[in-house]
Amino acid sequence: MTAPGQRSAIGVNRWAGKGWLLLTLPFGFTTWAAFLYIGIRAKRVSWIVWAAVYLGLMVASGVLDTPAHPSSSAQGLAAGLLLLAWIGGGVHAFAVSTAAVKRIRSDQDPALVAARDRITLRSEGRHLLATQPELAREVGVGRPDMRGSKDYGLIDVNHCSAAALVRLPGITDDMAKRILDNRAGAGGFTSVEDVGMLLDLPPSTVDQMRDMAVFVQDPAGDSDQ
Repeated sequence: MTAPGQRSAIGVNRWAGKGWLLLTLPFGFTTWAAFLYIGIRAKRVSWIVWAAVYLGLMVASGVLDTPAHPSSSAQGLAAGLLLLAWIGGGVHAFAVSTAAVKRIRSDQDPALVAARDRITLRSEGRHLLATQPELAREVGVGRPDMRGSKDYGLIDVNHCSAAALVRLPGITDDMAKRILDNRAGAGGFTSVEDVGMLLDLPPSTVDQMRDMAVFVQDPAGDSDQ
């Protein structure tokens, strides 16, 4: 269960770097500025084009809602364009906000963002294993050796092939073969400490494995794959 403090931190992180969304609030008048900002910061031409589109909507609305166009139809069209820039632009900006933040941050430090993404992905995979194990097995969490699997950057020590096991830090081809030879008779492993004892690994290597290794247990009646 997520603690209140953790929920608060998650909420803060969710909105981090999205202050520019406030530009979509003033009745659409500055929605174009929000897209221009992320387009320039993220170096994405399509968002700059959208900035021009929303600016064009505002200009057109202003031109139609003048004494030069006194008809009710012109005023209605002006109001419609204003609502499109305000509501439509706001929804559009919110929809791309996460991608915009990631792209802006990746331009600043690609290695750091990639590392964060890997950590987040592994955390999501572990959560899926803990809360919906059947679904996790179905999509292939921890099984990069299965075609079409969603392994979440994890290695299932109890089921992966030798070729996948060597992705674990410090595991050689010979070590992977020893894992395969021993896991069936032992009924599978339950922790990196089990593997470390089998292979006589140094504590530092065991700790390095901890981030990627998972130990999926077979349901009753199933055998090792």
